Amino acid sequence: MPQIQFLVGLWRGHGILLAGILAPVLLVSAIVWAGYMETEYSHASQFVSELGAVGAEHPWILNYLGLVPSGFLTVVFSVGVYSRLKPGSWFFISCVLVALAGIGRLLAGVYPCDVGCSLEDMSTSARVHALAGFVALVSGALAPMAFAAGYRQHDGNLLVRVSAGLGAVSVVAVAFLFGFGPGTVYIGATQRLILAAFYGWTVFLAIEIAARRLPTRN
Repeated sequence: MPQIQFLVGLWRGHGILLAGILAPVLLVSAIVWAGYMETEYSHASQFVSELGAVGAEHPWILNYLGLVPSGFLTVVFSVGVYSRLKPGSWFFISCVLVALAGIGRLLAGVYPCDVGCSLEDMSTSARVHALAGFVALVSGALAPMAFAAGYRQHDGNLLVRVSAGLGAVSVVAVAFLFGFGPGTVYIGATQRLILAAFYGWTVFLAIEIAARRLPTRN
């Protein structure tokens, strides 16, 4: 099948880029599994982190099968992307932001938040988790925008348009998330939108690089 042949070719020639595809697969699987196992959990109104918080029913599912490995793979992916792009300040910034998103996600898995991810009387672990989560979400939102800026002279290219579009969606969603806080009814859905935009971009970017469809820089 052409799809299988493409994946085999992707692995042989660009194995490190598969990290950008595998990372969201692991994270989404962990979120769905942990959410299913958690009593009365709402994906729409609760943070993802609550599935791995102190007192959660199965925190290891999210933290050590989702956040930690997906964070590590995201860092690996940033290295893979940088190794295949021509040097340039915007590309370097984009790859650094991708790496920061991965590091933040990894640390968020190692340092869980307190019960219910409360922001009051936070433990040291919860403070690290909150900072790491903030860095991961903001960096992930800005990374596609920085990448699009590097190819701004090719604004008609599909990859550039997708990068700019998903980046814009992410930035608006991040502003909404941190502007209105946990009291918003659909705060969980907003957080998942940010994750979906970022990892949708990494998957698309990996495929485009493997298929050699990057626009040529002037």
